[in-house]
Amino acid sequence: MEHSPYILLGPAVIALYAWSVKRPRPEDIFSKPRDAYGQAFATYGPVIGVRRKGNLEYIVNHEHARHVLSCDRLFSFEQGSAAIMNLQPIMAFTQGKLFRDLQDFVRDGIVERIDEIVYRIWPLFQRDTKEFVDLAAEGLKTGNHPSCFNHFHNTIAETTMILLLGQNYVNERNLDIIEDVSNGMAELTGQYQNFSLIGKYIPILWILYTWVKVMLISIPFGFLRKCGPAIYSDINRYEDMLSSGKLSPKDEPRNVLFLITKTYYPGDGKRIGSLRRLYIAILLLWTVVSQWVLCQLAMRPEYLAPLREELVQVLEEDEDGKLRLTAQSLREARLMDSFIREVMRLKGDTISTMRYATCDVPLGNVIIPKGHLVTAMSTTVHENPEVFGENPREFNGFQWAEIGKEAVMTGPAHIVFGLGRFACPGRVLAVNEIKLIVMSLIARATPTLLEGKFEVADPLNTVTQPPKGTLVFQPLEKPYLQD
Repeated sequence: MEHSPYILLGPAVIALYAWSVKRPRPEDIFSKPRDAYGQAFATYGPVIGVRRKGNLEYIVNHEHARHVLSCDRLFSFEQGSAAIMNLQPIMAFTQGKLFRDLQDFVRDGIVERIDEIVYRIWPLFQRDTKEFVDLAAEGLKTGNHPSCFNHFHNTIAETTMILLLGQNYVNERNLDIIEDVSNGMAELTGQYQNFSLIGKYIPILWILYTWVKVMLISIPFGFLRKCGPAIYSDINRYEDMLSSGKLSPKDEPRNVLFLITKTYYPGDGKRIGSLRRLYIAILLLWTVVSQWVLCQLAMRPEYLAPLREELVQVLEEDEDGKLRLTAQSLREARLMDSFIREVMRLKGDTISTMRYATCDVPLGNVIIPKGHLVTAMSTTVHENPEVFGENPREFNGFQWAEIGKEAVMTGPAHIVFGLGRFACPGRVLAVNEIKLIVMSLIARATPTLLEGKFEVADPLNTVTQPPKGTLVFQPLEKPYLQD
């Protein structure tokens, strides 16, 4: 039987290759990743090795992106995500089920109820958009322009509280707790790590510090101490509902906490154990692109008129005769969908979601050793001339509307939300929230950029870090949406 020469390579040869593989300079990885990785691909081929944050990561270009992101048998999403997000202890505690559980609860608790959810959260966006435009009008007089990102961050926190726990939990104290813990989890999972010299070059110290700060201080003394008793009580109440056998689907509480309780309820009069209740609390903590969309709209005002025309066409009347956005009207907003998709394609994503090699895997002219992290270079996928023509970096905001590609759709040429069975399950809610924010704002004001420009804050992390730039909003004399 004839074997591939790569498979016949012994572990020592594989290790030697891993050590000697050509890499971009460390400082360029963080400051100029597109150029550094692009030059390395051009010089050494479609697979390169990059030592970053204490790990030797393998980066592949568009030639192997689909294989790496969709073949979970060889490249594990769960193990890769846990490693890059510093969540190995939680994965061990949950017996490797963390991401699968999150995927199930987002799908069943949010995606399946998106029409109802949009109907419930629309008044929040309507209220907060009006408040923001009023603040923006004052900012035009004083020169102190409010931050769109910070303002709607509070809206998202309130939306999250309602969806996860229910309306009864919405108060200023709990919203502050949710924001604090969300910021802590963002820090724990490395979203701010690239801004820290210690995070870049001594990652083990940074990880230990953030674990102590978040898992031993913020969550126990913040979220669990203040919200834990109410959650514990609600779990008991939901268990009583389930044990009665009289609860019809239409009478079930409409929040994710009930769904999780229902999933783990053992039945036969038994109660959910203390460790499982702690796990439920952890799951509730896990579930920017709007800022990128608004910056691009400010830079490309020619798109505003057709987007506003579409807004008028898709608005629906509610029971009081007022115009509103619904899940159906958001689905019909094809031009807005296309514009968002194009912004996500070209906003400069570098590395995609991380994978973990489950065995020694031949890839091109390289063997990826077992236990190493592997990811795709998103830029090479999203700017592939074979797909997008001679000028793949040219912005064409409405091209996706012509072929019916929605912002939430993944594919070999669009990996913003990942690819395969572990494509981001929360993308439906995320895109709907982006649409609500952007459409509500352009219905009342025209965005512009102070000094006419913005900068990328973190070239390696455009997914969770908004661009640096001051958005200025000029209120319309005749808004398209009324209170």
